[in-house]
Amino acid sequence: MNSHFITKFTKYFLYGFMAVCFVNIISNIMQINLVNDYSFRNLYSDDVYQVLAEKNDSRVAIVSGLYGIFLLSSFFIIGRWLFVSSKINHLSHVKNLIISPGWAVGWYFVPFANLVMPYRSLKETFKASFYTEDWESIEVPHDFPAWWTAWIIGNILSNASLRLELNLGESYTLTQLNQIGYLDICIDLLYIINSFALLRIIKIVSNNQKDKNFTLT
Repeated sequence: MNSHFITKFTKYFLYGFMAVCFVNIISNIMQINLVNDYSFRNLYSDDVYQVLAEKNDSRVAIVSGLYGIFLLSSFFIIGRWLFVSSKINHLSHVKNLIISPGWAVGWYFVPFANLVMPYRSLKETFKASFYTEDWESIEVPHDFPAWWTAWIIGNILSNASLRLELNLGESYTLTQLNQIGYLDICIDLLYIINSFALLRIIKIVSNNQKDKNFTLT
């Protein structure tokens, strides 16, 4: 066992996810501009706006579908990296490890505990990957609070955006549509920060573990 393949795959995945977030930001900006041009600047007639709105909805559906695929895939791809990286530390017989490889992933799905334990788990994996006797005293970089703060706030805003969309129903104002658009832009910016910080953490851990290889029986 080593982390070479899953690390490379996870890095490419995070780059792809950041690209999709950027595309989604552009898509939301285009939708906001369309709504403003029609509703506030009166640049389009109703018929023209209807045609443009249909094209906008088609673009949004494609981008949202791709976005959803990446989010769903993240649980498996990033989860696999978390498991393997933690497992390598355990197989290396690092002393005083508290969190098992399974729980390095499992804590993300436990309500309330998932606000704290995933952070503690990755911090343990990061520190232990230096393979020194005093690994527990190693300071984590600023990427850690950036990664976790962006994750928590991004998820809170994502839930708020989903609730707003569900409450819209069939009748909604263009102002409400814009509010969701602005909220989604903030979410994507936070997820880009989260992914960039996680990339930096992954690079350090994988570099520390690059010479670790184990045969599992």
